[in-house]
Amino acid sequence: MCSYLIYALLILSSLITDMCCLRIAELRISPPAVQRGARATLECLYDLQGAPLYCVKWYRGRHEFYRYTPGDRPHARIFPFSGIYVDLSESNSTQVMLQKVGFALSGNFSCEVSADQTFSTAIASAHMEVVALPEGLPVIVTERPQYDPGDILRANCTAPPSRPLVNLTFLINAMQISPGLLRHQPADEGLHKAELSVSLLLLPEHYLDGPPILRCLARVLDLYNKVVELPLRESDGPPRIGRVTSSTGCKQSNVNYMTLAVMTIFYLIKFKCVT
Repeated sequence: MCSYLIYALLILSSLITDMCCLRIAELRISPPAVQRGARATLECLYDLQGAPLYCVKWYRGRHEFYRYTPGDRPHARIFPFSGIYVDLSESNSTQVMLQKVGFALSGNFSCEVSADQTFSTAIASAHMEVVALPEGLPVIVTERPQYDPGDILRANCTAPPSRPLVNLTFLINAMQISPGLLRHQPADEGLHKAELSVSLLLLPEHYLDGPPILRCLARVLDLYNKVVELPLRESDGPPRIGRVTSSTGCKQSNVNYMTLAVMTIFYLIKFKCVT
């Protein structure tokens, strides 16, 4: 009976030691979204609670690619993994520095920490996103150079290639236009070009503060936020018959008399030239 009690106490003591001697606060990836071809720092924040460190193992998915063991010589060891390039001069027991990060590394990374003597182990994971931001601004193209109230506005907004795809939004003045047709076309090196089309009936209220302004908002995560504007010019020519309005009968009558006079002069000149 006494031996069973001693054995149980030893197990309980071991469990308590494991719980008290090792804690991982988090795995921090900086920056969280890495520009393709850039460097990324993976930092494992842990607290051994006074126990010595046995080793730290780093994984991409389930594949170990870096290990730091203080008792070994050398302390650091790299395991080959396609697309992972570890900078040993900037890597140690708490962090790993990756160089020339590519799209294939988007995914989960983990650090596994083990304490010496107790051999308690803890693990933490985080997601890394590899992106390629657009180089330049989006471009707005309209079907016609001029628009008046009553016209149908047809326009496209095209963003430069990126990964992930650019999120596009159209606004007329400060009002968002209902989503139109979004297309994406493959570009080089795994990138995609986004294009948003819109069709909108222009109303008189769009012109209350002058010519309306068409805006295109482009966004990729929180890393790329751009707005381009295109003022819509009105026609410089005479008003079209379908849009001529009259507030009083007197003005309409004057227009009719003037039209009749012009037509009369035209026919008199024509008749004189013929005879």
